[in-house]
Amino acid sequence: MGRASRAQAAENREQIVATASRMFRGQGFEVSLAELTGAVGLTTGAFYRQFRSKDALQDEAMDHAFEELRALLAGFEAAGDGDHTAACEALIDYYLSPEHRDSAATGCPASALSTDISRQAPDSPAKERYIHGVRELANWIGGVAAGTATHPHEAEADDSAVPDEALVTLCTMVGALALARATAGSPLSERLLTTARSAVAPSDG
Repeated sequence: MGRASRAQAAENREQIVATASRMFRGQGFEVSLAELTGAVGLTTGAFYRQFRSKDALQDEAMDHAFEELRALLAGFEAAGDGDHTAACEALIDYYLSPEHRDSAATGCPASALSTDISRQAPDSPAKERYIHGVRELANWIGGVAAGTATHPHEAEADDSAVPDEALVTLCTMVGALALARATAGSPLSERLLTTARSAVAPSDG
């Protein structure tokens, strides 16, 4: 395979992973292989030349979703010019917004994929990646340096560095978002977002 062909193959693979990442977040892991291949214009045979299985694609799609989240967090940090409290405020405003509620396919995988991941085997690669991503998000909220996070493929990790307050904030955000999505279209949905946003907003003091 020539250089141009390899580059095209890599680009195609990235497109498949990105598309699958959005579809899994928006519709869950029950999205069929036919739906996935149809969305990117691939035959089943072409898919299996790129990926060993749908599970393998799920693993890469999970990595892609959390990479998007990392980029979002980095953007908040940059906009806050080093002020982590301001960056957290920006995250909370985004996370508990009607826009994020209504766009699960492009939103945070911690909330969008929680139900699907709960059904995975404890030692599944997808679950390991998810746990790593959630830990990383909690660490970021708590202001813990990214270097303390462990590699997603390591079986064991010390979570003692994750601040309790950060976990409370994360639980409130993810839980409120899940309930707001489940009750979308009702006044309760909006209230869940605004109440949770007030509860976890960084204190001025």
